[in-house]
Amino acid sequence: TFYKTLIFCSRVTYMFFYCCLIVIKYRVTICTGNISGSGTDASVYSNIIGDLGDTGERLMFMSQNNANKFEKGNHDEFLVEAVTLGQIKRVRIGHDGRGGGCGWFLDKVMIREEGQPEASSIEFPCYRWLDRNEDDGQILRELVPTDDAVDYHIAIKTGSINGASSDSKVFVKLYGEKNDTNKMLLVVSDNDLGNYFETGQTDIFTIETFDIGKINRLLIGHTNEGLQAGWYLDSVQIWVPVHGVQYMFPIHRWLCKDEADGKVEVEIYPSEMLEIEKLINYEVTVVTGDVWTGGTDANVFLQIYGEEGKTELIQLKSRSNNFERGTTEIFRIEGLDVGRVYKIRIGHDSSGIGAGWFLEKVDVKRLVMAMVKPEKKEEDKKDKKKKKKKKEEEESPGELKEIVRTFSFPCGRWLARDEEDGEILVELRAEDYEDLEENSYEVHVFTGDMLGAGTDASVYINIYGEMGDTGERKLRKSNHLNKFERGQEDVFTITGMDLGPLKKLRMRHDNKQANVAWYLDRVEIFDVKDETMYFFPCQRWLAVDEDDGQLGRELVPVDEAFMKRDGDEEEESSPAQLGLEQKGLLNVTQVFCFNLMAFAYYIDITLIMSVCSHVNHIHNESKNRGEEERRDRCKRLCYSLRNQRRHW
Repeated sequence: TFYKTLIFCSRVTYMFFYCCLIVIKYRVTICTGNISGSGTDASVYSNIIGDLGDTGERLMFMSQNNANKFEKGNHDEFLVEAVTLGQIKRVRIGHDGRGGGCGWFLDKVMIREEGQPEASSIEFPCYRWLDRNEDDGQILRELVPTDDAVDYHIAIKTGSINGASSDSKVFVKLYGEKNDTNKMLLVVSDNDLGNYFETGQTDIFTIETFDIGKINRLLIGHTNEGLQAGWYLDSVQIWVPVHGVQYMFPIHRWLCKDEADGKVEVEIYPSEMLEIEKLINYEVTVVTGDVWTGGTDANVFLQIYGEEGKTELIQLKSRSNNFERGTTEIFRIEGLDVGRVYKIRIGHDSSGIGAGWFLEKVDVKRLVMAMVKPEKKEEDKKDKKKKKKKKEEEESPGELKEIVRTFSFPCGRWLARDEEDGEILVELRAEDYEDLEENSYEVHVFTGDMLGAGTDASVYINIYGEMGDTGERKLRKSNHLNKFERGQEDVFTITGMDLGPLKKLRMRHDNKQANVAWYLDRVEIFDVKDETMYFFPCQRWLAVDEDDGQLGRELVPVDEAFMKRDGDEEEESSPAQLGLEQKGLLNVTQVFCFNLMAFAYYIDITLIMSVCSHVNHIHNESKNRGEEERRDRCKRLCYSLRNQRRHW
C-alpha cells in the first residue's frame, strides 16, 4: 500500500508539472540599427530570461523573413521553443566577434508568444554598439525594459607597489539581493587614461544592466593574459546613483599565479556602505536633421529644467561617431529629479572641423508617478446595461504606478556660427508646457571710465529669475566692434525662455588675452516682454591683480531711484554701492555691510559713511585676529546701531 501510494503521488506530481510547464513558441524580433556599418556577419546568440527560468543560450540561425540576417535596418524574426518562462524579465544577447564586419549596432529586441498580437510584445531597447572598437567595447549586453535599467559605476584602484600593474583583461561579476550579473569584461573606462590598471592608477568603468538590488558581494579577477599579467589590486568602489548608495571594497592583495595564494580572481564583501546623492535615469533621444552637412563633430551638452530644479550640464557622448546627418541617437544619463520637465538647454562647444549642427528634435523620457486605470473586461451587452449604474458608482480612479513619460522638444534649426543667427546654444520648451513663453533680454554692460578699465577677455553672463536661469552665455555680438572698452556701453541680446522677475546675475571673464583686467561699472537689463528695466550696480574690478582678485561677481538689482540718487551723491559716497554685490562666500562683516546699505535710504549719509569706515577698520583688524573675536565685535556694533536707530 505504501509503494502504491508513493507511485500515485509521483504520477500526480509529474502530471502537475507537465501541465504547468507547457512548451511555448516565442517570436523574437531583432532590430538592427539604420546607421552606417550597423550590420554584422558574426554569429548572434540570445538567452531569454523569465521569472520561471531561461531558454539558455540559443543561436539565432534561421530568420523567418530575411535570407541575409542582421543587415542594416533589418527586423529579423526568429522562433524559439522553450518551456514557459512566465513573465519575461530580460534578454541576454551578443555575438562571437568573428568575421570581417563583426561590429553590430542593435536597436532593440521584441518578444511575444507565437499567435499573440504585436501590441503584446515586450520591448527591450538597446540602441548601442556590440563592437570591440565602438562605444564601451562590449559584444554581449543584458537588455531590460527602459524603467528597469541601472548604471553601476566601478572605480578600481591598482596598488602603488613595484610591479603592481597588469596587462591582462579584467572582469567583474556583481551578486545582489534580487539577482546576479554575468561576468563582464571592463573594456573602456570613463576617465580614458590610456593604459588601464597601471601602478597607483584609478580606472572608472560604467556597467549598464538590470537592477540586482543591494550588492552583497563582488567577484573580480583577470584572464591571466599578456606579458605582465600579475596584478596587485588595492581597492574597489561601486556607486549606484539611482539607489543613492556607495559600496567600499578594500582588497590589498595580489591576483597573480606567482604571488600569494596564486589566485587570479577573488570574491569580496563590502566593508562599508555610504549614502550619496540620489539621481534618476533620463533617456535622451537626439535627432540630427537630414540636411547637407547637418552633422557635427563638436562636443554636445544638455541641461534639463523642471518644476523642482535643474540637472548639471551633461555631455552627451560615447566612443562612437555621434550626431551624424540624419541619425537618431539615444543616451541614458543620470541626473537630479527635477519633477515635470518644462525646458532644456542644448548646444555644443563649436570644436572640430565640422562644428555646425542642424538639430531636428530632442525627446526626454523619465519615470513619473501616475494613476493607471485597471483594464476593463469584455462583458455582454445585457450585463453592461444592468451594471451600468453600479459601475459608475463603484468605478475606482485607478492605481498609482510608475510609468514612462516622454517630453518632446522640437527644434528644426541650425546651431552654427555661420548659419542663421550664429548661436550654438538654444533653449527649447516642452510641447505640452504652454505656461512658458520665449523672451528676449537686452543686456547693457557699462565699463568704468578709468585708466585700464577695458578688457580683451571673453565675458560671460548668467541671468537668474524666479522661473530659472539663462545658463552661462558668452557676450559675443555687441553694438561695438571692439567690446568692453573704457567708458563704453555695450548692448547684447539674449534669447531664451521667460525667467519671470529677475533676481540676480553673474558676470565673469576667462582671464585670457593680453589686457584682461576689467572694471565693471554696472549692468542694465531690459525685459522686452514686460518692458521692465533692471539695474545691477557693481563698480569693482574683475581681475586677479586688482581689488580682491575675483574674476566673477554676483550682482543683485536695485531700484531706479537709488541709481539716480547715486548719481547726485559725491564720489566719496560711491563705496556704499558695493554693499549691493553678493559674493559666493559672505563673511559676517560683509553681510553686515550689505544690510547697512539698505539702511542708508533712511538716515543721514554722512553718519553711515563713518559707521562703514569703522566696520572696515574691524575687517582689516580681523586678518590678524580669530574669527570669534570678529563676530563678537560685529555683534556689539549691531547692538549699538539698533539703539541709535531707536533714538533716531
